[in-house]
Amino acid sequence: MHKKGPILYSGLSEIDLPPPVCANNCHCILYSEVKINERFQLIQISLLSGGKYVNNMARKYFRNLTLFFIIWLAVMIIYALAGKVSDIDYLWKFFLLPALFLSLVAVLATTLENLFRIRKGINWIFLILALGADQGIKAWLFSMEWETISIPLIKPVFYIEPTQNTLGSYLWVLLGLKQGSHLANIILFSMIGVVFVEIWRFYVRRKRNSFWINGFIHLFLAGLAANIIDNAFWGGSLDYVTIKPFYTFDLKDLYITLCELFLITELVDNRLLKRFLNMPREESRKLNRDFIQFVKRDFRIGSKEEGPE
Repeated sequence: MHKKGPILYSGLSEIDLPPPVCANNCHCILYSEVKINERFQLIQISLLSGGKYVNNMARKYFRNLTLFFIIWLAVMIIYALAGKVSDIDYLWKFFLLPALFLSLVAVLATTLENLFRIRKGINWIFLILALGADQGIKAWLFSMEWETISIPLIKPVFYIEPTQNTLGSYLWVLLGLKQGSHLANIILFSMIGVVFVEIWRFYVRRKRNSFWINGFIHLFLAGLAANIIDNAFWGGSLDYVTIKPFYTFDLKDLYITLCELFLITELVDNRLLKRFLNMPREESRKLNRDFIQFVKRDFRIGSKEEGPE
């Protein structure tokens, strides 16, 4: 048995340390006090580090939530002004509810960012599940008399009212086109997909492999694959969620919207917007040349060099 050494009250816990015993069986009080002071300093450092981490996370949650909320709100304001909407009961639901939904997505995504480790390459399980959800809903609707379905979700704004966009893309609707070619859509969007995959691979190799840039490419590919399948097998996109009186969308459109928000978040999180805007012309040209060389190596044009997975 030994006598208890000095007791330190840190405000949070009690540290009870037995002092070491010298050769003559005397307690080295001075040595014990030094070790206790070191423990106390470690506790202080841990508390300060923990507080800083909590503050950083709180700022990140607030930034991402605000980013998703404000971007959607800005888009809806443009739609409302273009449609000359003035009904107050309509406007608050039209503005607020989707913005709150996307803010919740931002909070969930930020939480997932801190829970999961990012791996290289494409997560094919996620793509199959996302694509299966989109196509499963459409297969179920096509098995019914979908032309007669009209289910109010939140009056007078949100309804389930399926309608088929035979042009194959909402982009052509925005451009006011009356006719479209499904084969041309498949070729065009396939080429766009290749370009974006190469940009993603180049970015990951040069910059970083983050949660947001990976979320961007996975959501983009899920929406792109769904669009190609719609054009190849369904004769166009079957949209089913209507925001009256503006447009009707489906799950793949949500994927594309989220992938755009993820890309913006990555640009903000990695502080790239300012870098791109202030990039010298020569550095910009070199970046373009490096990207072209990267694509050539990917397609085995010229010298061969293994790229990132």
